[in-house]
Amino acid sequence: MEMKKKIIVFAGPSGVGKSTLSNILLHHSDKFEFSVSATTRPMRLGEKHSVHYYFFTHDEFKQKIENQEFLEWEEVYPDRFYGTLFSEISRINASQKVAVLDIDVLGALNIKKQFGDDAYVVFVKPESTEALEDRLKIRGTENEEQIKIRVARFAKELNYEHDFDTILVNATGKIEQAKQQVLNIIDQEFTPQP
Repeated sequence: MEMKKKIIVFAGPSGVGKSTLSNILLHHSDKFEFSVSATTRPMRLGEKHSVHYYFFTHDEFKQKIENQEFLEWEEVYPDRFYGTLFSEISRINASQKVAVLDIDVLGALNIKKQFGDDAYVVFVKPESTEALEDRLKIRGTENEEQIKIRVARFAKELNYEHDFDTILVNATGKIEQAKQQVLNIIDQEFTPQP
């Protein structure tokens, strides 16, 4: 049985819980598989190449842009590039699974533009800007300057939320509520066709 859609994208600001929601989906059904993104950012403690990200140098990333190997890519933060490789989506779809992406807002809209109804894009946001800032501080992976950049970016990203198929508020301490929304999306949008 073929799934109704080929891609689901969770997009939103850093620290909003996109990875958590992606993992809920991946643990719920083996019909979904995570699409590993590419980045030029440094590897964090515990991360592995081709598992968490494809970690590339700036030169490697730019070469892949020139070779048109990306479905979408963007300089999300100054000197920090992120992108989705065509090869990842092809690999997942070839195995008759739905690709699960955890990417930035503009990248998600580029995916929707290219895949149309075959993609379902979810705008994930916190209950407030202050909540996002608190989460980033608790996460401890960014310094104060980087947190300010991410929070400012979120303010701009909010302008695009109504271009998404759905908006999911991932409120602090209410993961069960967000989980139920993800499961509802699966039931409504990813039920196999007879």
